[in-house]
Amino acid sequence: MTELNLFPADLDMSTKALFFNMGENESLFTLTCMKELRKNGIACEVFHEPQKIDKQFRYAERKKIPYVVIIGSREMEEKSCVVKTLKSGEQITIPVSSLVNFFNQS
Repeated sequence: MTELNLFPADLDMSTKALFFNMGENESLFTLTCMKELRKNGIACEVFHEPQKIDKQFRYAERKKIPYVVIIGSREMEEKSCVVKTLKSGEQITIPVSSLVNFFNQS
């Protein structure tokens, strides 16, 4: 099938961003952000339950997800999020409204 190019082009597309699960309220806020990203073709997911941050980081690394997005109570108030690039360790805080642009440029 590979030789005949019969596999869909987006078959190997994996999650680009993992949203950390910081609690119930934060997860509900996160779902709105994820809906916007998915609407723009950006694959993302939220960690399935609130856990320690290091466990969520290990999950992202194991699944080779390049970015994590962290939205805690302070970020919710400020309508911002922390985006961390796992490969470089660089992290930035951006407005939630800029998430789509950030991922389209990366």
